[in-house]
Amino acid sequence: MTIAPPATGTGVVRGLQPISSGTRREEVADSIRRALLTGELQPGQRIKEVELAAVLGVSRPTLREAVHVLIHEGTLIQEPYKGIRVAQTSPHALLDLAEVRVSLETTAAQRLAADPTRGGLDTLRQALDDHRTAIASGDVVASDLTHLEFHRTLWLASGNEMLIKMWPLVAAQIRMAMTVDQATRYDRDRDLAMHARLVDVIELGDPDIIRAEVTRHIRSSAEEVVSIIGDSDHP
Repeated sequence: MTIAPPATGTGVVRGLQPISSGTRREEVADSIRRALLTGELQPGQRIKEVELAAVLGVSRPTLREAVHVLIHEGTLIQEPYKGIRVAQTSPHALLDLAEVRVSLETTAAQRLAADPTRGGLDTLRQALDDHRTAIASGDVVASDLTHLEFHRTLWLASGNEMLIKMWPLVAAQIRMAMTVDQATRYDRDRDLAMHARLVDVIELGDPDIIRAEVTRHIRSSAEEVVSIIGDSDHP
């Protein structure tokens, strides 16, 4: 098992696997995402471009392209005069985000339920199928990406113009919360059951039941993660 250095440390994790020559930037980005999801890279950890490129076995230009992708999505942060570090969040921020998401995703889910064409719901079911396939593959990166895509689909398929405009503003924070959740207590069966239940509840169409399910899906999950993080900090 690879032991990650403390979040305040510098350097890169030696457990990262080299990337074969000719790979594209997304494969490099996926390798870094995988290290985050498995705990080999820790929130707040600083990474050095030269060392990371050497560990992954890629050129620095290729690494820079991948790093820019990850900075754009909020996984990594570029700090002036300090370099690059892994993004991090706090229990307070996780709970604040969950509070906002419950309100917004309830609106999205209720809009989908009220659509007589069921077009948005069909799109969401396809996103669920994609997530199910990723989970079955055992690929934690694919599971993470399709998890985010499921919720992006919920927002966009609602047809609410404000939700569509707001998604890019909050996507990075939602991704970070999902990454923390998955790295903290990932359970593939629980993951799939929660998302399938949410889609089923939307299809039933009862606004009150939808709100209750979205609350359980988001806020209750965030509270569980915060509780686990707190317990790990105080053995």
